[in-house]
Amino acid sequence: MKKRDLRSVLNTALLVSLLLLVSCSKSKKEADEHAAEQPEKKRIEVTEEALKKSGIQIEVAGPVVLRKTVKLNGKIGPNEERMVHVSPRFPGIVKSIAKRLGDVVKTRETIAVIESNESLQPYEVKSEIGGTIIKRDIALGEFVDTSKTIFIIADLSTVWVDFGVYRHESENLRVGQKVLIQPGENADKIESKISYISPFGLENTQTTLARAVVPNANGELRPGLFINGDVIVGETRVPDAVKAGAVQTLEDKPVVFIQAGKGFELREVTIGDRDGEHIEIKSGVAAGEKYAGENSFLLKSELARPAPGEE
Repeated sequence: MKKRDLRSVLNTALLVSLLLLVSCSKSKKEADEHAAEQPEKKRIEVTEEALKKSGIQIEVAGPVVLRKTVKLNGKIGPNEERMVHVSPRFPGIVKSIAKRLGDVVKTRETIAVIESNESLQPYEVKSEIGGTIIKRDIALGEFVDTSKTIFIIADLSTVWVDFGVYRHESENLRVGQKVLIQPGENADKIESKISYISPFGLENTQTTLARAVVPNANGELRPGLFINGDVIVGETRVPDAVKAGAVQTLEDKPVVFIQAGKGFELREVTIGDRDGEHIEIKSGVAAGEKYAGENSFLLKSELARPAPGEE
């Protein structure tokens, strides 16, 4: 082959190699750019069956009243304004006892019979109110006189909850403020009001007593037990809010999962004020939109799972 022909072949081969190299580099660059343009996974498809099993609660965003509260610890006691101490009208011997400790009695119901020591005639001891016998100090055949309390009967349809309030907390408390009592872990809160704040403090605990008269129709509140309460010291109405458990944090940003079609859409939000139950939404979720409330963290966990083939 002549030198000129050999030189031409070599130049052609070199040109093809360069074109292939440029083409490969361009293809790789385009692929990288295309991958970078792909949006992050922002939707999660959830079947109706999976939604039921997950326990995710669907809520509706909208206006709420945010409450500023002071959390207090207290103790349940009988309402002493609805409690009577029963004593014999005349000294005598106990002939019969009709009620035991814990029994419920009606107004004017006989609870014991005593034989008068003067007339030797029996007379009935009756309850002045309807309620529960919380103390019994009487025995059959015993001699009792008028100075002895033989029964204490309390109407437990309402109870007192006495809170110990520290100095920095008492500054915000006023008679008449609402207080929410939590009778049990899964029970609904009972609403009442602060009815009394003591003008004196307790030296041994450095606290002041604040009292609420609390409805107890179901008997959930048992005297002698400790209990928690939230006193509402301020209320603010906001136009748009979601349940506190609905707001999750992703890449250091607050997000909410909005119901969309057969799943949920991740929505970044701007939050405002909050209380123990709700968080104000300033942008990102409109009032009336449905969102994942309780157990929404499961959707956040689903986002963190790698896609098939990425493990």
